[in-house]
Amino acid sequence: MIMFYRTSKEIMIIISVLLLSACSNEDDNQQCTAPDYNVDGTLTQYKSLHCYTPQDIHDAYQLNALYDMGLTGEGGQIVIIDSFGSPTAKEDLLMFHDTFFPEQLFPTFQALFPFGEPNNDDSWEIEVSLDIQWAHAIAPRANIDLIVLPDEENIYTEEAIAYIVEEYPAGTIVSMSFGDIESNYTALEIENLEEAFQAGVMKGITFFASTGDIGSSNGFSEKTVSYPASSPFVTAVGGTFLQYGWSRSPTSNKPYLNSGDRNPNYFNINPILTRLETVWNEPWVASSTGGGSSILFDIPKWQASVKETIYTNSGNGRGIPDLAWNAAVNGAGLIYTDGVWGIEGGTSASVPQVAAFFVLINQYLAEQGMGYIGHLNPLLYQINDNTAYNDILPLSQGTVLAGEQQNNQTFTYLDDGTVVYGDVPGYPTTVGWDMTTGFGSPRGKHFLNALVKVMSDDDN
Repeated sequence: MIMFYRTSKEIMIIISVLLLSACSNEDDNQQCTAPDYNVDGTLTQYKSLHCYTPQDIHDAYQLNALYDMGLTGEGGQIVIIDSFGSPTAKEDLLMFHDTFFPEQLFPTFQALFPFGEPNNDDSWEIEVSLDIQWAHAIAPRANIDLIVLPDEENIYTEEAIAYIVEEYPAGTIVSMSFGDIESNYTALEIENLEEAFQAGVMKGITFFASTGDIGSSNGFSEKTVSYPASSPFVTAVGGTFLQYGWSRSPTSNKPYLNSGDRNPNYFNINPILTRLETVWNEPWVASSTGGGSSILFDIPKWQASVKETIYTNSGNGRGIPDLAWNAAVNGAGLIYTDGVWGIEGGTSASVPQVAAFFVLINQYLAEQGMGYIGHLNPLLYQINDNTAYNDILPLSQGTVLAGEQQNNQTFTYLDDGTVVYGDVPGYPTTVGWDMTTGFGSPRGKHFLNALVKVMSDDDN
């Protein structure tokens, strides 16, 4: 099931595949199977789709070297902002924890309601599960606070950021899996939010936000970018397509057969022994990573090293994203929601994982007496180490258009069930920083070492 949420103050897509009945085991090397039975005794399986456990992602992003150093997020604080919340959030997190981390203590988790009880909207329970469970998956010993907003994010974003800056200490990491196009904010809203974000980073708080899931347009008829991801004080997280142990090789542009079943020619794969990571542009769900150039903020001084890329792509403002992480649906992380195992993708999946990764980084910095990150962006653009990132490069997979992983021009469906590129052009994925995946995805200890070098050089 694909669920879209759009209001006048918010554009966000939540992509999930949850409501499938149990099926028999098949000899299918493209089958995602849940690690445990659902509450009704059925076993969730997804023919032709892949999924990942936390341990898969640890391996794919070279996080085990950090865990071997004792970096588990112990003592760290993640704050997640979500609308409406979930009445089963803690129970679902406990099931996820007991399934994947049975030998570890359950983390400190609490849901807070600083602006009153939420309206009823159980469709957001999936988003809550994704955010808290995959933050926990990356930093399993970190404390997690869920700030529950009673309505759409943008109505309460300013109040939520101000609350976090007031109530939380230096070293806090904030994950925001939401956004709206810049033009939907008033000048006063932007001014107040920017003051709050700036106060936060000066205090030592670090903010992360998703760039969106509808490509370069965010679902509109022209190129746009999403705020708060475009804020210079927020680290913008885009999406990649992680293929771990397999790679796409579509020979048809048609995702579904006339029967409604997934077309095996579209979902055709090649087994591989290593990992492959491309830009996230997934035709069968008509979704791809957001990115582009801001119309609100000039190119910051710390983005001087990439300004020519921005200019070349007809931009003249802050470029996003800064970093990226897996956002694929075919290759998503497993989640548990109200008794049912499922999978969910989108940059809503990328943000909590990247945020939790930096909880591990903050733990190391604190142990070394180096303080906390605070404003991350100026540090990222000083890193000059090509081993720090998985650089995302353009790639053609298979034999048809649906295998093009070149940019973030979102695909669209035709009446005959095939897919073609949509009307709004995308931004190219290139060597180095670009406006689809930023610098790429951080590479575990390699990134840590590169960041520590930059921070040490700044202190000298």
